[in-house]
Amino acid sequence: MKGYISHYWLGLDNEETSFTVLPDGSVDLVIQSHDDVTESVVYGTTTQRTDIHIIPDCHYVGIRFKPGKSRHFINISAQDLTNAAEMSKDILNFSLEEFSEELNLNGIAKRLDALLESHLQKEQPEESTIDHVIALIQDSKGLLRIEDAVVYSGKSRRQFERVFKETVGVSPKFFSLITRFSHATTLITQLTHTSLAEIAADAGYSDQSHMNHDFKRMTGVTPKTFLRDYDAFLQYTKEVES
Repeated sequence: MKGYISHYWLGLDNEETSFTVLPDGSVDLVIQSHDDVTESVVYGTTTQRTDIHIIPDCHYVGIRFKPGKSRHFINISAQDLTNAAEMSKDILNFSLEEFSEELNLNGIAKRLDALLESHLQKEQPEESTIDHVIALIQDSKGLLRIEDAVVYSGKSRRQFERVFKETVGVSPKFFSLITRFSHATTLITQLTHTSLAEIAADAGYSDQSHMNHDFKRMTGVTPKTFLRDYDAFLQYTKEVES
């Protein structure tokens, strides 16, 4: 499922009452189990830091679709889900019946792989030039010029921006901002002995102030505060490979 799924994630025996979500351009399908009751919700991408209510002592399993790929699995546009959530039974194009009574975590990734692959065999996915543009933006770490993206799409700028927003949930400009911010967070967490000014330059920001501005826009805090406050948050869930 590598072409469609970013990763699966687990949040087990949750002790918190809220979970912080940052803009990432992705749609998540979240299955939650509490007191032998299992429900599932589809969360769209956000445009700002958002705190989502979660249930203590609950297990969570998430499917993070790659940007633009949720269209193969849900029957509404990503734009309709931006800064919103819907119960999965209302919008999924496949059934989660096997998870409806109790969430069995054994072999969860392989079970999810099989479920999603079965759906794609029945509903053959249609390719889009937007997929190519998304890849170009990501490969450029968010530095691809929008004018060049329009040329690659083969559409008028107005049509390109409309289709991109319907497919991804945000505008191409904002998705580029998300991508560069994501790259900067990776550099900050990995290059702990490198100055923020150097990281800002490596990430394509005009200066450190510009990077600080984007961090505040995305997280509400500066890069230094982000690292300090989000250490526990980043450890709460773990990715699960199939």
